[in-house]
Amino acid sequence: MLQRLFETCSGQHMQLLPWIAYSPDMSPTEHVWDLVGRRLARDPRPAVSKDEPLLRIQRIWNSLPQAGIQNLFDSMPRCIAALIAARGGYTK
Repeated sequence: MLQRLFETCSGQHMQLLPWIAYSPDMSPTEHVWDLVGRRLARDPRPAVSKDEPLLRIQRIWNSLPQAGIQNLFDSMPRCIAALIAARGGYTK
């Protein structure tokens, strides 16, 4: 599928910009999922139904403090500036 995308862009004379394949540290969503995963790992009880893991994730997601999530999003301009200053390299 990616090959078709590249061919289409090339055929349309579109310039593809180089981009890192995966940079979870630049995604506030990845940080939120990390918080969910950590809280989920604290519950050692086995799931008693196929729906329980999803219900646990939903409970954790809904209980996350919105101020903490907002802080992650508010930090994005600083993170992007650091990425630009590092010319796309490591920022930490």
